[in-house]
Amino acid sequence: MPSRTVLPTTLKKLEVFSEFIKSGSVEIVANSQCINKLSVYRILREVEEDLGFKLFKRNGRRLEPLESASILYESVIQASKSLTDGIAKAKANSGLSDKQLNVGIVNSLSVDLVPYLIKSFNERCQDIDLKFHSDSNDSLIYQMENNKLDAILIYGDDAIEKLANMVVLKVIDDTLSFVTSTDSQSKPDASQIPVGVKYLSEQKMLVLKQDFCLRKIYEQLIKSTTQKPKIYSEFSSIFSLSFSLRADDYGTILPSRLSSIAKQLGLNFYPLASDKKYSIYLIFPRAIEKAFHMRSLVAACRMYRLKD
Repeated sequence: MPSRTVLPTTLKKLEVFSEFIKSGSVEIVANSQCINKLSVYRILREVEEDLGFKLFKRNGRRLEPLESASILYESVIQASKSLTDGIAKAKANSGLSDKQLNVGIVNSLSVDLVPYLIKSFNERCQDIDLKFHSDSNDSLIYQMENNKLDAILIYGDDAIEKLANMVVLKVIDDTLSFVTSTDSQSKPDASQIPVGVKYLSEQKMLVLKQDFCLRKIYEQLIKSTTQKPKIYSEFSSIFSLSFSLRADDYGTILPSRLSSIAKQLGLNFYPLASDKKYSIYLIFPRAIEKAFHMRSLVAACRMYRLKD
């Protein structure tokens, strides 16, 4: 069985050592490493002790590098470059790039949140492209878990906050509305508003497909009814669904936020009797929490929440 190679000292100590050889100044090293000068002297001494041979000639408080220090310095520089290149390759393989941030979104966010994030993020990170990819909740989670996306913005409730190894931040809260085309002959009258489950059960419904969170919320709403509403068609886009309401006297459940563009969509929004709320969450792996572009995206989302 081959023997295991053990590094006799630490990378942090070698970083201090190489910085000292490069600058020749304990003060410069202390400032660059955010430590005091006594710590620099201590670390340089520990490197010698760890390696088991002299690296410096001491002239009072002054340290003069020996030839052994120069040889070690060259090796440390080469090793540092190799390690940096390896980290960059591993990072690229994981799907995370220094040049772009891939964010998965649900379609409805393109109405309000996405335009704000583009402007706010670009003000912070002009050299990084913010790319959005729309899909269903389930698909976006899968893509992020398989390193296809850096972060996702999706619907959810309190349960989603317990995702393992993920940072989960609530961005906005919203409610749901019953929605029909403005041309529909089947509209709730004043006595039926807010719209209850019984009224919903009597409607011809258009819905999103099963892997969308809005579909799951819809099914939770009608769970208590004995008479289930008839589903006439399923969609993979919230906007395709919205435009299709014009085809007949159909109804659906949509985020109340979309009422801001109700006129453009040709839709009427009616509040639901259910006080069920949901939220939009920003979710990303904890491993990239400290990356500059992730911190910038988090800041933009927090500013949007404060704006609302």
